[in-house]
Amino acid sequence: MVDLFFLKTFVSAARSKSFKTAAERNFITQPAVSQQMRALEKKLGGKLFQRQGKNIVLTSAGEILLPYAENILHQYTEAQSRIQKMESHYIGTIRTATIYSIGLYDLQPLVRRYLSKHPQVTIQLEYNQSRRIYEMVQNQRIDFGFVAYPKEMPGVQSTVFHNHKLVCVQSPHKRVFSKKTVTLKDLNEQPYITFSAKVPTGKAIDNFLKTKNINPRYIQDYENIETLKSAVLIGMGFSIVPKATIQHELKNGDLEIVNVNKLDIERPLAVLMAKDKVLTKAMKGFLSLITKKSI
Repeated sequence: MVDLFFLKTFVSAARSKSFKTAAERNFITQPAVSQQMRALEKKLGGKLFQRQGKNIVLTSAGEILLPYAENILHQYTEAQSRIQKMESHYIGTIRTATIYSIGLYDLQPLVRRYLSKHPQVTIQLEYNQSRRIYEMVQNQRIDFGFVAYPKEMPGVQSTVFHNHKLVCVQSPHKRVFSKKTVTLKDLNEQPYITFSAKVPTGKAIDNFLKTKNINPRYIQDYENIETLKSAVLIGMGFSIVPKATIQHELKNGDLEIVNVNKLDIERPLAVLMAKDKVLTKAMKGFLSLITKKSI
């Protein structure tokens, strides 16, 4: 590989037609210039300079190299400038992937807030399953991943940034429970719409009910929160969902909360990133906003 500094010295010598001037411009000795040019000639396999009186001029090989060398140095300088700017300014792209419920109900307002302050940043948001999000973080295909109920994975670090309270809901137009407050035992044998066991939230709810020896009558399970809510809206049964995901339906009177004594379930939300991830200034600012260190 050719040393960039050798190319810089070569361009200085070619433009000034003097090794002495090249040495002065690059703060090295004249013998060092000669040594660098010999090394460059050996690497490229052709003589680059020839004497013409008191001056040096380019050979045919040198004429070929000059525009390439100048372009390489220009590209390097431009890349260096952009990198330095990215490290000190809020610019660049942040790649994220999230499960549907977090993206829709938690991330969207934060992303809007962040972009209103830093419009030169682009945030890519992809919806995917938890399993795929962990893989994407491990392979550094994304900068940040967002999941519920984080788990230990090699090369991945997680930070819980919020805990959702889970509540029991039903349709006010076709109630499962006539009382506003019930016990856990009252859930037994009642028609139940739930998250799929493939979904961490569904698995956590199932485990909770099993430890309490509660056995509702399973009607249907869904992976998507919106599909699940639709089933409850039409009166197929009750469900247990994050309260944050039903604010619109509560406000419009389409769903209602049933208070269940000792239904103590929280849903931790976490941001994932690779353990060896190098963060730009824009990424650090976004992460701080998510984890509420800087609001």
